[in-house]
Formats: sequence, structure tokens, C-alpha cells
Amino acid sequence: MTRIDFYGLPEVRPEARERFAVRLLTRAWREGMRSVLLLPDEAADARLGDALWAEASAFLPHARANAPEAARAPVLLATTDALRERPMLDDAAGLLVNLTDAVPEGFAAFDRVAEIVCSDEEMKTRARSHY
Repeated sequence: MTRIDFYGLPEVRPEARERFAVRLLTRAWREGMRSVLLLPDEAADARLGDALWAEASAFLPHARANAPEAARAPVLLATTDALRERPMLDDAAGLLVNLTDAVPEGFAAFDRVAEIVCSDEEMKTRARSHY
């Protein structure tokens, strides 16, 4: 059974969710867990890709879901569209970090799902209703 973890942040800005996601992914990588970061769009993909390169303590090895090296990468970045084009759930990762506003397709293939929620009441209600 997939464990769903909710992380409530005191901030409202979306950047806070992204910063927290990088911290979660770094911790999972250090623990040897393969992870997927599910992003809402290509702009978020570009921002988070840059953030993973610049992680303060170390480079966080990652690849985009549609890249040839995706099978070897410990952290995958994917948009919902990329997941549909190349389902990577056959070798399901241990952790799915969801930064979209929807229930991720195939989330049950993961050991854990992390939902990062800002202090916005509408966002909290939407995230709780997903599961």
C-alpha cells in the first residue's frame, strides 16, 4: 500500500513548494531511494532542473523522464504529459513528489507519495480530496 505524506508549509508562494521538493529529493537520494518529481508544466521542469544542479550541498543526479539516461537516473523529472508518453512506472521508484494539482496517474506503483501543500486553504482542501 502506498503511503501518502502531506507536508504543510507556512508559505503561500509556489517557490516554497519547489525548494522543499529539492530538499525531499536530496534526502531520498542520500538514502538510496529512486524518486520521481512530477511537475505541472515545462516551465517548472526547467526551474527545478536548474535547482537540482545548484543544490547547495551537492549536485543531485537527475534526468528528464524522456531522456535516454532516465533508466539510470536516481531522480526523474516528469510532467504529466511525459509520464503518459513514457510510463516509467514499470520500475516504480520509491518516492513520487507531486507538485501538480491533480492525483498522479499510477501513484499506487510507488512506495510513498509526497504532497507538498502551502498554507493556502484551497490548496489544502484540494490535496486532501485527492486520496
